[in-house]
Formats: sequence, structure tokens, C-alpha cells
Amino acid sequence: MSMPAERLKLSPTLAELLHGLADAPAIPVSGIASDSRQAGRGDLFLACAGENHHGLDYVDDVIRAGAAAIAWDSTTATAPADTDILMISVDDLSKRLGEIANRFYGYPSKAMHVFGVTGTNGKTTVAWLIAQCLQRLGRVCGYVGTLGSGVGEIEAGDGMTTPAAVELHERFAELRDQGAECAAIEVSSHALAQNRVDGVFFDSVLFTNLSRDHLDYHGDMKSYAESKALLFQACNPRHRIVSIDSEFGVELANRYGPEVVVVSTDVDRVPDAKPYVFVRSVDANESGSKIGVCSSWGDRDVLLPLPGAFNVENAVIVLALLLTQGVSMSDACRCLSEVSAPPGRMQRVESDGNLPAVYVDYAHTPAAIEAALLALRAHCRGKLWCVFGCGGDRDAGKRPLMGHAAEQLADRIVITNDNPRGEQPDAIISAIVSGLKNADDVTIIADRAAAIAWTIAAAAPTDAVLLAGKGHENYQLIGDQRLSFSDYDVAVANLELRAEVIGSSE
Repeated sequence: MSMPAERLKLSPTLAELLHGLADAPAIPVSGIASDSRQAGRGDLFLACAGENHHGLDYVDDVIRAGAAAIAWDSTTATAPADTDILMISVDDLSKRLGEIANRFYGYPSKAMHVFGVTGTNGKTTVAWLIAQCLQRLGRVCGYVGTLGSGVGEIEAGDGMTTPAAVELHERFAELRDQGAECAAIEVSSHALAQNRVDGVFFDSVLFTNLSRDHLDYHGDMKSYAESKALLFQACNPRHRIVSIDSEFGVELANRYGPEVVVVSTDVDRVPDAKPYVFVRSVDANESGSKIGVCSSWGDRDVLLPLPGAFNVENAVIVLALLLTQGVSMSDACRCLSEVSAPPGRMQRVESDGNLPAVYVDYAHTPAAIEAALLALRAHCRGKLWCVFGCGGDRDAGKRPLMGHAAEQLADRIVITNDNPRGEQPDAIISAIVSGLKNADDVTIIADRAAAIAWTIAAAAPTDAVLLAGKGHENYQLIGDQRLSFSDYDVAVANLELRAEVIGSSE
């Protein structure tokens, strides 16, 4: 079998990579890197300004690694003198990374249908469900996002929702080479503001919702919202799919005319000229929901095996994407009835015996905490517990709001550490407590493992416990340490311990 030409050409030249951007000799380049730690022999290192450092700060490291050349952003720095490596200046290099990576990897996203998902909440679940459904329909679909990347089996990433530009195109090349016909990708507001998805060819873009998050970075809600909108205006997708359940969703849908596909869980929503997928009824049950849907493609019931109103929202936007891809209504609904939750997204911790139901979820914003607790309330026969904290060096303004949301919707709350990073854990906890009306009813256990252990020991068998904030993460960031830690694993161990105690007493 013959290979495509772009697969056979293993070493593009520096001149080819920088064509139209800068004059460069036609020397072969074996790889590209924008992170000095990833630079290797014969590579082109792309030196741009970061939040705290510039790539030029690591010239000596790159030379020691054996790189062939350094392209540096002449708009943000001055190149050092007398270096023992070829230095090439490129204006606005940070905005050219996507194009350079595209050239090196042979325009991988162009070989697939790429579906980009943005919004405050739901990105991971929506992208995960898209990949699951298309795989069930016989289409090889990759995933790139918070959980990592891959086709079928996911290889864990570095925790970033959307990889840096060079790494992102490399991930697409890997998916293409694994035979992927399409890929579902989470697109964060940081990624859009930092040009990480530049050069990606999007077939469809989807917007889930907007609520408070990342204001430490964006400054205010307007700037945050407009960063999300960049996904819809910076590329020319075949389909734009927008949930209009938020005020900004309505505004976004109206910007792009009658071709935008709108989705909504408002049962009273009236269709206008736009293609639509609307919810008309939701009947929650012990395992999920029966959803009545009406749409431009017909009406049908969807049996969704995932708990919570927010998963109804996620499922409806996935349904809209499938329908725009030519999937029949019956096939799309069948696939959605067979899906499972992604790791750490309202994930039930497996256990045997008469034990409390424990769920792990990534909820780390006020809106997400509210949605997760409302979801579990419908499935809880006893008290509803919430164990959570807030991340350090992140939006401090949301901390009291998260405390307030938890107090309003949970019967018992346990405040603990999340990823305190460089902040003092006690200060973060105090900020959360400031949002409570009655702090006397709150249990504070700073050590997260101890907090989970205490809660599982204290909860009744009919109770439900939400472990919120860290989801799939298998680490905890305390100071400058990255410690091995998993909410799921800690919960499993403590449920097993409680089961042993029950067994020994019988």
C-alpha cells in the first residue's frame, strides 16, 4: 500500500517551514518544539514569550540538546549576541506557531473532521460523548482534551484542556496516523486567547454555556465571553452549534445568522428560522433521564444513562452535532442511550454492599457545583454531602460563591484542599467560609485524603457524597510539589475499608 506524500517526507527544511515568514537556509529539520525541555537534536526551537519567561531564556539548554536552529519572536525580545546556533527572527512568532506546526506535520487536521467544543462547563463530557457516539457508528474518532488524547484508549496529557499549538498539531498527526476520520477537541478560553488552535481546520464548533471562571486571567466576564467567541469567528467551520440556554449563547447565535444550529433545554422554547434541537420533557430516573426532543430533524425520546440536568444539556448538543453530520435521528438516539461518563465527570465510585453512593466530579466553579449537587439530589434517598476546596493561584472571587452554592444545595459540606499551589491553604479555606451564612455547620479538614476518609465513614448507607473539584486528576499541587493523588482511588480504598468493618461486625 502506498503512503501519502506527506507521510514519506520525514525532514522538511527550515526554508520550507519559515517560507513567507523569514529568510532561512534549506537545512533539514528533524523536529519542532516551543518548550525547551522538548527540544532535541536537529530540531527547530520556537522561542516565544510566556507568562513568566521567554523562550530565549533557555538558549543554552536548547544548544546543549543539539537543536539545529532557533526562530525567535522579534516583537517580544532581543536576541542574545554571539550564540553558537543559527538564530532567525520572526515577527509575531507566537501567532505563527500553528502555521509552522501545520507545515511540519503535513496539515493533519485537514485530513479529519474536527469538532471544537468551548464553554465554561461541559467541554470534556461533550467531546467525550461525541467520540463515543461516532465510534459506535463505525467512524474512527479521536479525542483531545483535559483527559489526554487518543483513539479509543486515551493517553494522559499534561493536564491542559487544550495543548500548546505545536503539541496540538502533533496530537492531530498522531490521530491521523492512527486512522482517525474525525476528532473531538476541547477548546479553552486560554487556548483561544493564546492562539493555541491557530491553523486547525474545524468542521464544526460548539458552545455549551458561560458562567464565572478564569477571571484571574481574563479580568472580567465580557473579556472571558469574547475569548470563547473567537472559536466561532477565527475559523470558517461548516457548522456552528450553540446552546442558547445562557444569555451569551443567545447573543452568539444571533451573530452568525440563520445557519447556526441552536439547542436548548427550555421546554417552552419556540423555534425561529434557525435549525434547532429542543428539549420538550425530562423524566429523571435512578440511572439517568428520559428526554423528549423535538428538532428540525424530527422528534424522538432519548434514554440517557447519565445523571443530572447538565448531562441533558450535554446530550442535546451532542445530538445536534450528530444530526448535522448526517446521522439519522434513530441512530443518534441509540448511541446516546449507550454512552458512559468520562473519568471524573459525575463518575460513580464502584462499591459493593450497603454503602453510601460516592461520585467524583470535576466541578470547580459555582455553577458547576450547583449543577452537580442538583443532579445528585434526584438520586439521593438520604443526606447529600459535598467535599470540595478551591484551587490556589486562580480566580479568588469564586471561592465564597462556591461556598454559598454548596451550603444552599448540600445537607452537609466538608471543606478541604483542592490544589493550593503557591497559596496558603488556610487562606483559601477562609475565603470559602466567608461565603457561608452558618459556618458552624461546616466541617473543615484541610488534608484532602483525611476529609474523604472522614466523610465516607460518617455518611449513612442511604446518603450520597460528591467529591468535587479534581475529577480525573491523579495529582495534587501543594507548594512546589506535585503529589500523587486521586479522589477516585482514595474513595475506593475507604469504601473497601468500610465494607470490611461491616463484614467483620456481622
